[in-house]
Amino acid sequence: MTRFASVFFAVLSCSVLVASNLAVAQPPARSGYDVAWYDEFDGNSLDTSLWTVSNTNQTTNLSLQDYLPSQVSVSGGSLRILSENIPSRGLPYRSGLVQSTAIQKEGRWDIRAKLPASTGMWPAIWLLSDVNTMPWPSAGEIDIMENRGNEPNTTSSAFHYGENGAGVFRHEFVAREQTSVHNSVLQNYHDGFHTYSVEWDSDQLRFYVDDVHYWTIRDQNVENFISTEAGAMRLILNTAVGGLFLDNPDNTTVWPQVFEIDYVHAYTKSAGGTTLTFENGGFEDNGGSLGAWTKFGDAINNVSSGNEQVRTGSESLKLYGQFNGETNFSGVTQGLTVTPGQELTATASALIASNDSIAESGNFVDLKFDYFSEQHGEFGSPQYLGSDSISLVNGSSANDVWITRTLSAVAPPGAVEARGVLVFGQQNDAGGAVHVDDVNFAIVSPVLLGDVDQNGVVNFLDIAPFIALLTSVTYQIEADVNQDDIVTFLDIGPFIMALTNN
Repeated sequence: MTRFASVFFAVLSCSVLVASNLAVAQPPARSGYDVAWYDEFDGNSLDTSLWTVSNTNQTTNLSLQDYLPSQVSVSGGSLRILSENIPSRGLPYRSGLVQSTAIQKEGRWDIRAKLPASTGMWPAIWLLSDVNTMPWPSAGEIDIMENRGNEPNTTSSAFHYGENGAGVFRHEFVAREQTSVHNSVLQNYHDGFHTYSVEWDSDQLRFYVDDVHYWTIRDQNVENFISTEAGAMRLILNTAVGGLFLDNPDNTTVWPQVFEIDYVHAYTKSAGGTTLTFENGGFEDNGGSLGAWTKFGDAINNVSSGNEQVRTGSESLKLYGQFNGETNFSGVTQGLTVTPGQELTATASALIASNDSIAESGNFVDLKFDYFSEQHGEFGSPQYLGSDSISLVNGSSANDVWITRTLSAVAPPGAVEARGVLVFGQQNDAGGAVHVDDVNFAIVSPVLLGDVDQNGVVNFLDIAPFIALLTSVTYQIEADVNQDDIVTFLDIGPFIMALTNN
């Protein structure tokens, strides 16, 4: 073979390899995390280097299924767990369970799945420590998602903890259910794929559905078990049939049922830490959602997205009160990583519709920054440093017009997170709603003198536009390098200094 041909085929081989690698889906990059392992289920069989399949008729929680390898398959880009009304090994039903070979402590897990429906189906996405070395619940259990097959609008998450050994058994748990609304319609988690996630830090757990953060468990809520006792865990995917969590199958149950998992992405925490940035200010992401936002006070689905009133795009945020008989607060938040002294801005536009007005009430929406000395700190705790706020709208605001307000602030000493907040306050069960759109929380970028082309650096590319400004009447602050409010030949020396210093 000639040297030319060798080089040609080497290049061709590299091209094929690169194309092949590009064809394999990769988990998205996440600040503060490194990809640990993942499975897109793109083949025709389960990857046994990543998963083991259960083969047991030993049940827990009074469930009624025999777990068989034959109930687990991979096809069409998904892992499929099949539940059937067929007796097996003394049990009335068949189903499947897989667990990851990887075991880790802390990180993030994202699982995109479509849930089985019908009475008696109990799909679960959960993390469990090695019960052979640490009997349950001595090292904890994290339930990322559970669902009852006859409740399509609700999913739940939980953390189990306690002790088991030396003649002592104690089981404690905390749990939270969540629902979500779009255009005043409850989300149906049986109709399509949704992403269920958990972030596990050294002292807290944060739970998400479709990237909407709806619950945090803090160490002090669970006897400091997360930081002191929780062990490394495996990911488990299964469908139980019947049991303590739900009703058993009945004559309304539709058979068979499939728990379909599109992907699993697992991350470990990176050494560099997380940089919090702002996203989804128009509420357009994921087809119109609160993705990237944290909900609070959403007791009756009073924090939602939709297109009832929109300023730009096709979606907005809708807020109203909890109607719990007392003054209450609801809304959304999103954090920015900051350093003390940084200038910040928060901007939002709000509309009060006359057919659902808060006029002459004590209801209001405020635009705020809350400051914390630790990321994901708890409001009102010692990590909370204070707030800056302005009124966005209130009972005296005009109806049927978009009102825009901007809050300017400075991150205080000790701040590492500035958490932008939109908070609806309700008093005396007063009615009315507020729609919010075009939100932005930002750090005010300092002007880089000499960066005339505004590409973030002062270099030779700035020379031509700098010269053009010297010979024109146009003013640009980046070219006013000596800061005398005019661009003249007096800026040439400082501009050259800026060039040579960068």
